[in-house]
Formats: sequence, C-alpha cells, structure tokens
Amino acid sequence: MSCIYCNHYILYKLNDGYYKCAKCKRKFSPKKIERKAKILKGFLDLLTPNEISKKYNISYSTVVKEIKNKRRVIADICEKEFLKKENINEFEEYLYIPKSLKKSPNSIYKAQNFLTIDYGGNIYNIMLSNMKNYETLSPNEIKSMFRQSKIIKIYEKTTIKKFWIFFEEFIKKFKGISEKEFFYYLKEAEFRFNGYKIEVKDLF
Repeated sequence: MSCIYCNHYILYKLNDGYYKCAKCKRKFSPKKIERKAKILKGFLDLLTPNEISKKYNISYSTVVKEIKNKRRVIADICEKEFLKKENINEFEEYLYIPKSLKKSPNSIYKAQNFLTIDYGGNIYNIMLSNMKNYETLSPNEIKSMFRQSKIIKIYEKTTIKKFWIFFEEFIKKFKGISEKEFFYYLKEAEFRFNGYKIEVKDLF
C-alpha cells in the first residue's frame, strides 16, 4: 500500500486505524478507501445507488453522496482532457427533450441545449443558453431559428451522431434529473463515451 495522496511507499500505522504518510504527512483511512473503491466499482458498472448500497452493505445516503462527488470529479477530468486538444474536427448543437415531455406542445422550452464538439475523435460538450429564454417565441419559430442558424461543420457528423445516440440511451436510465444536475450527467456520458479512466486516488 502507498499514500493515496502522493503515492509515497513509507507509511506509519496509527492507533486509530489510520495511516500517515512519511513524506506528505497526510492521514488516510484504509476503510474509507475500500468503501470509495466499492462505490466506484458499482458506479462504473452502472449499478443504481440502491443496488450499490445493497451489494456492498453501505448506507444509501453515503452512496448517493459519493456518486455526486464522482460526477464532479468526472466533469473535471473531461475539462482537463479537452484542454489537451490539438484540433477540432466538427461541432453541432443539440436539443435534448426527455421522452416523457416530447408529447407536450411546450416541451421545447424545457429542452436542454448543448454544443457537442468532436476533437480528435473524442467528444466534448458545452451547455448553451436555457431554452426558457425563448418563451416569447412559438415552438415553430424556435425550430425555424435553429434551422437558419445551423452551425457550419468541417466534416460529416459521424462521431457526434454516435455520441448523441449513446447519450440518449445512457440518459434513459435516470429519472427526474434536475436542470442543475443535468450538466454532470452529460459529462458522465461524455466520460464513458470517450473511455476515460478514473481511480480511487482521483476522489481525494
């Protein structure tokens, strides 16, 4: 075992069960690391919080809290990976309307609007203006506006279309996602689509 913070190999075991690193002097609990590892495994396996809680005998509230933290870490990983970009192949705007709202005449005002970018075969998403800002326009006027202001692309939208299909399937697993949290679910889909990696040490 090495330090979860600096990876140094010399550790001191303390009386309270914690370990202290000889280099960075920080303390950590092996039990906490094990719990985080189990929740991370369940999360990556796409288990629900309830399934993770039952499988590993961890309180439901702890699992939910840990998963929220994981999504924030994942969003940071996606941001850092995008900053390494060398070129952008194409980009296109997307309106996501939950299936439960699609039959509503005013569903377009509740859509999530985001820009999807293909950079070197990977995907990056940026949230755009809230569709509530267009409530003074009719649904037909909005659709016309989006057709007329279509973003110019460099190549065919193959990777972007694949991501949108992936995202639509991925997001169906969740119900009642708040507007505030939608960004983190979008980033999780981006993270999984790109095949990025996350380890327990990234959660500290």
